[in-house]
Amino acid sequence: MIGHEQILEMRMQGYSPKEVWVMVFNSEPEYFPSTHPSLNLQNGFRASIDVTPEDRGALDFRCLVGLVVHLIGTNESRVMQVLRHIERANPSRVITSTPNSFIDSAVKELSGIEI
Repeated sequence: MIGHEQILEMRMQGYSPKEVWVMVFNSEPEYFPSTHPSLNLQNGFRASIDVTPEDRGALDFRCLVGLVVHLIGTNESRVMQVLRHIERANPSRVITSTPNSFIDSAVKELSGIEI
């Protein structure tokens, strides 16, 4: 998991982003120096967390408590696993998108919607 440290640091200083983007990757992403998730906020980009294939077991998303989360990925079962971990952190809302489904915790599941 990459990028959560900057959100934790921000929250410990009394601030929080409005929204966080969680990306679930099927392979290890390649980053340019200025686009690495651990530098996004200081570089003026949105707060994001990348979940890579190496991230197994219990993922710690406590930094997302009370926040709006956008969860995106192409592997439906892996995205749903990550969603269960995120839900344990009590975000205010989770909007999940895969090629075959769209879930908005504010309006319940809307399966099969083409995006």
